[in-house]
Amino acid sequence: MKRPSVLLIKSRSVVSKIKGTTPPLGILYIAACLRQRLGAEVRVVDAMFEPDAAATVLAALREQQPDVVGISALTAESFLAHKLASAVKGASPGTPVVMGGPHPTSDPDSALSDSNVDAVVMGEGEETFTELVRVIAEEGPRWREPATLRAVDGIAFSHEGKTELTRHRAPITDLDSLPFPAWDLIDYKKFWKAGGMATVGVRPYLPIFTSRGCPYHCVFCHQIFGKAFRARSPENVADEVAQIHKLGTRNIEVLDDISNFDPDRFDRMLELLLERELRSVLSFPNAIRADLIRESSIDLLKRVGAGEVSVAVETASERLQKLLKKNLSLDKVSRTIDMLANRRIFTRGFFMLGLPTETEEELRATIRFAHASRLHLALFFNPNPFHNTEMYEMFKKAGKLRSDVSTIDFEYFGAPFNASDMPDSTYRMLYRWAYYGFYLNPARAYRIARDGPFGWDIPARVYGLFRNYTSFRRLKES
Repeated sequence: MKRPSVLLIKSRSVVSKIKGTTPPLGILYIAACLRQRLGAEVRVVDAMFEPDAAATVLAALREQQPDVVGISALTAESFLAHKLASAVKGASPGTPVVMGGPHPTSDPDSALSDSNVDAVVMGEGEETFTELVRVIAEEGPRWREPATLRAVDGIAFSHEGKTELTRHRAPITDLDSLPFPAWDLIDYKKFWKAGGMATVGVRPYLPIFTSRGCPYHCVFCHQIFGKAFRARSPENVADEVAQIHKLGTRNIEVLDDISNFDPDRFDRMLELLLERELRSVLSFPNAIRADLIRESSIDLLKRVGAGEVSVAVETASERLQKLLKKNLSLDKVSRTIDMLANRRIFTRGFFMLGLPTETEEELRATIRFAHASRLHLALFFNPNPFHNTEMYEMFKKAGKLRSDVSTIDFEYFGAPFNASDMPDSTYRMLYRWAYYGFYLNPARAYRIARDGPFGWDIPARVYGLFRNYTSFRRLKES
């Protein structure tokens, strides 16, 4: 088998209302696997900082002449992803284009309805995409034959006008076996001028996954990493933290779905960072599970270094907690918020407004919970009915699926989805009050200024969340 050449592209939203971003960790993991297991030549193009992403991709295509092009996309990023797939096929019709990430995983039919997309990688991509690249390199034109594709677990392809899914690929159990992300393939320092997923200011930072998967069954979840919690060893995590320090930063964003699911493992990870003198500023922008965290764990985190800890509350309604299958203990959540506040750890809360069947009183109760809490920041999200989630079916059952939206609407601020029992005018009024009432609180403003680990940009970022929401709503309503 010749040494394969692969071009990996990270799509981005063309009209994103979210200012924070993060380096393309997923495709950097895949790039590292391609190098390690196939000796592949890999190039990465991230559309994030490209004024003309299509022109950049075509230039890379001409220079590299890759054997395979892979494109990763969230749902809100899929518009550009398909535009880039079209550009690749227009310039090089015979080059295989494979799409992966949350969008094609949740809606392979939509991804494959584009004739420019040859195949879809479902779920985590390190093993699946690496095997597919190997098959393409070994089989030549025969790789397109259905019998050949069916032998690759974890993909989808179009055959005779229908989407065909191959056998499900089991999640990677030994995460320690994966090589660290290929940071040398991107200029990661560009992200140090843009701000990350955590609301702690523009600063040097890098992201990390210490685990994958979540055993809970929240109805809004993509489930791209599956329902089994799989954790890296604390030693392996510490090794990567040491590498990140050498790359120039001690600010680390932990992107796990539920990093503290195993409290003993979580504590040991923090203890090892202390033992190896790898103190860092750890932020958890995807949230910890607030009703599982132990007080001793919070103390350890404070000793290692805490930037921002997010807690995903979603709703203060016990009925809706059950409906969402989140099943949080709200009393424990309040206690966790207080424990973090007592230690002056900057804490951000996530709430969802406009849930299926949500009443005005339930929505007001969620707002009251946020306003009364000792959270430093609160973000109020619109629920998104992503394909192949239970949330989608709830929207459908409630007759709340809209026909006048596109994939670029599927973001978390200003998305045009209201599945509650309230009219849109009432919902929008309460949404605005959620932000106004939370932030126009002198005591909270003082605590934000006192405890925040952010830089000069925090007022602009907080104001920008609300400004982007309101301006987007006016645009949608005009």
